[in-house]
Amino acid sequence: MKEQMKSKKWSQAKNLGSIKSRDKHTLKEFLKNIDLNKPKLKKIEALLAGYFQSKVSGTGFDFNEIREYKMGDDLRHISWKSTAKTGKLQTKEYFAEKEIRAYFLIDISTSMFCATKLEPLINLLAFLLYKSQNFCEKIGGVFFSNDIYYHFPISHTNAQANLMFETFFDYFEKLKDKTPDYPVFTDLVKATNFTKQYFKRKGVIFIVSDFINLKNWQKSIFDLSQKQNIYSFQIYDPVDFNLSNSGYITFIDPETKERCFVNTDNKLIMENYYKLMNKKQEELNSFLMSQGVKHFIIEKEDFI
Repeated sequence: MKEQMKSKKWSQAKNLGSIKSRDKHTLKEFLKNIDLNKPKLKKIEALLAGYFQSKVSGTGFDFNEIREYKMGDDLRHISWKSTAKTGKLQTKEYFAEKEIRAYFLIDISTSMFCATKLEPLINLLAFLLYKSQNFCEKIGGVFFSNDIYYHFPISHTNAQANLMFETFFDYFEKLKDKTPDYPVFTDLVKATNFTKQYFKRKGVIFIVSDFINLKNWQKSIFDLSQKQNIYSFQIYDPVDFNLSNSGYITFIDPETKERCFVNTDNKLIMENYYKLMNKKQEELNSFLMSQGVKHFIIEKEDFI
């Protein structure tokens, strides 16, 4: 009999080449290891840029277009060259500056550190924090699992981004040598309720999770989406959706510590498992789309 436990995959995470020593895991240093031009990252960046810019004449610095002058437009923006060509008064329009705040909900339940999830998790976190420095004036957030473990009050972006990134590393350093022997599950409802209490002003919310073992979470997302703009990022690993044909295997759920004895050579069992997991994924995608949530599936290959 072969025994394979998800908890064993926890120890694999500490061998990641991208995890640097204590004096090198500042956000600035870590970003040197990430290719920011990867297709999925550029897509995310484009969507964020579209939200953070407003096609309203304002005092911003990003040029939008030249259009016909309207009463009330700033006279300093008149384009005399275009006016001479068209015979009508023309003005330069810029994207208006917006005071944007963002709030991060980072899932640090045990399953987030299994298999190959840690590498895309930390890469994505670094990427989002880096982009928030370009788009946001202030950010905050929480690291959560079954409870709120770290709360970062809304503060100026640059300092808070570095604090959040280094705090994640400190947390990882404490856990990477052993698997917790107690349940550390994902309570998204508690995290969203906490967010509604401490992030009342309209802004952007980033949710980063593997969306595994969620319970009764839909209403909380619905309520949050009525006011906030939500971007969700699902840290994906194939092991959660496809079991390898390895005979009899004992699985231990890293979050609940529940055990399951499975014959992975049984085609019926494998087919049912595959159908069940894909059904859950389809329901997740469908619900988030219905709430206007921009959802991305993030995996290790997105950064390679």
